[in-house]
Amino acid sequence: MPSRRVPRRRVVAGLVVTCAATTVAVPSGGAVAAGPDPEVRQVRLPDSNGDVISSQPGVFHLDPLKAVKADAKVQRVMYRTTDRTGMPIAVTGTVLVPHKAHAAPRPIIGFAPAPQGLADRCAPSRQLAEGTEYETLPVKGLLDEGYAVVVTDYQGLGTPGAQTCMDREAQGRAVLDALRAAQRLDAAGLPDAGPVALHGCSRGGGASAAAAELAPTYAPELKIQGAVVGAPPADMNKVADSMDGSLHGAFFNYALTGLSASYGIDTAPYLTAHGRRVTNDLRDNPCTTQALAKYPF
Repeated sequence: MPSRRVPRRRVVAGLVVTCAATTVAVPSGGAVAAGPDPEVRQVRLPDSNGDVISSQPGVFHLDPLKAVKADAKVQRVMYRTTDRTGMPIAVTGTVLVPHKAHAAPRPIIGFAPAPQGLADRCAPSRQLAEGTEYETLPVKGLLDEGYAVVVTDYQGLGTPGAQTCMDREAQGRAVLDALRAAQRLDAAGLPDAGPVALHGCSRGGGASAAAAELAPTYAPELKIQGAVVGAPPADMNKVADSMDGSLHGAFFNYALTGLSASYGIDTAPYLTAHGRRVTNDLRDNPCTTQALAKYPF
């Protein structure tokens, strides 16, 4: 596609990481469909982080009855990013472009979701389509302002592999590469060098902060204008103390599961029998709103 360049406020060097021969297992019959699939196939990853692997039209329902759709063009995407160790992986997400006009170049917001759950069905791309995403209002509010929004599913949520909740590097890279993917997605029609910003709360606040910290070396070409960093769980020792016996106890399990997956730690020896049952249930069943109701205090 022709390059759509806009005047730059600053000039930064581009960073391209290549791994042309890398392959990854993705769900068959529609690689961007979030959720487990009994059949997986090997696909070759593109050369650079942020490159789009595949895309398809999507929908953003504002309610679980699916009575109201967001006034935006929706594309579900799979794109290349890297995990904590630098291994290339595939991650899914959603690119939303409002029909409302905005002065060119239209800004893109990299929306880092708050805790969603551990099961593949909890991926934001799926919940946005089902009308069950509890962060619907902040996403809609950004669209109402005329901003384009890209929402990452993070590593392992909607794609094969474990969900790495609270892994700083994996989360930050997934957000930055989602912005790159939105810029490179032909169907979105967004400026490929326009202004971008970061937005997140809770886990998303941590991911937004991580993305802002990583950007100068990982994605220096992105013209990041600012970052909303809401309630980031920065000190995990304090977070664990505050969650113990609280309404949000399931969030501690999310972090425990995510970090153990990132660092290859078997948590079973450290958990009680009840803890193991809860962990296994959270990995397969309830998303955040149901999990908090099922396992409070």
